[in-house]
Amino acid sequence: MKYVAGVDVGGTNIKLGMVDEEGMVLCRDNIPAKTRESFQEFAEPIAQSLTDLQAQVGGRLKAIGIGTPGFTNKQTGILLEAAELVPYLKGNSLAQFLGEKLRVEAFADNDGTCAAAGEWKWGSGKAYRNFLLITLGTGIGGGLVLDGKLYRGSQGFAGEVGHLCVDPNGSWCVCGSRGCLEQYASATAILRLYREKRQKRGLVGQQAMSPKAVFDAAGAGDPLAVETLREGARAIAQIFGSATNLLNLDACILGGGLSLAGDQLAELVRPQVVDYAWPLLAQNLQIRTAELK
Repeated sequence: MKYVAGVDVGGTNIKLGMVDEEGMVLCRDNIPAKTRESFQEFAEPIAQSLTDLQAQVGGRLKAIGIGTPGFTNKQTGILLEAAELVPYLKGNSLAQFLGEKLRVEAFADNDGTCAAAGEWKWGSGKAYRNFLLITLGTGIGGGLVLDGKLYRGSQGFAGEVGHLCVDPNGSWCVCGSRGCLEQYASATAILRLYREKRQKRGLVGQQAMSPKAVFDAAGAGDPLAVETLREGARAIAQIFGSATNLLNLDACILGGGLSLAGDQLAELVRPQVVDYAWPLLAQNLQIRTAELK
C-alpha cells in the first residue's frame, strides 16, 4: 500500500497523519507544540512520530507534506519568516530534516495554502472555482482558489488574512500593525476577550480555560460569551464581505481548530456578511465550514 504523510504545524499542537491515495486518513498523532530550545529539539519528536505511524501502517511511504504558519520558500522548504508561535523554525527547513530522516521526498508550504488546497481537492471547496478559506486556530491563516487554481501571488505568500485590518484603531498585533483580524477572531483572542469582559464586570469564579469553554458557555446562554463570539464573527464577516467585493467569490469557508465548533460560528458570520458586501455579489455567496478535520 502506498500513502503519504501530512504534518500540520500549529501554535498549540502539531497534527500528523498518514493518508492513502483516496484521501482516507489511515492513522493520526498529535504532539503538543511546546517551547523548544532549538530547531533540532522541535523537529526530532515529529520525525519519531512519523516513524511510529509508518510502522503502524506498513507499506510504502511516498512523500511528506508539511504546512507551517509563516512564509515558506516552496523550493527549499526554508521558513523565511516564522509566526511568533514557532520562532525556532525561522531559517530552517523542516522538509529537508524530515525528508532525510525518513528517506522520502518532503515538501513544505504555508498552512493556510495547504488547507485551501485540501478543501479544494477533498472538502467543502470541491464545488467552487472561487473561494477564500480562513483557518481559525491559535493564529489565523488563509488560502485562495481563484478561477479554479490555487492562488499564490507574486512571491507565493498570498492568503495572510489574519493580518488584514478590521479596526484601524484596534489592538496592536505582533506583526506590527493595528486591528488585525487575528486580534479578534483567533482562538487565543476569543479566550482573551471573554476573560477581559468578565474582569471588567467584576465577575469572579472559575475562568474559562479554553476557547471551547467559551463556545460551550455561549451555547448555555452566557451573554458575555455570546457577545464575544458575535464580535469575532463580525470581524470575520468584514473580511469575507470585503474579499467578496474584491474577488466576486463563490464561497467563503471557515476552517482550523475553531471550525470544530461546527456551525455555531458560521451561523453568527452568515447574517453579518451582507453588512460588508455589495448585495448583488453576496446574494449567492456560500458560507461553509471546512470538511477536513
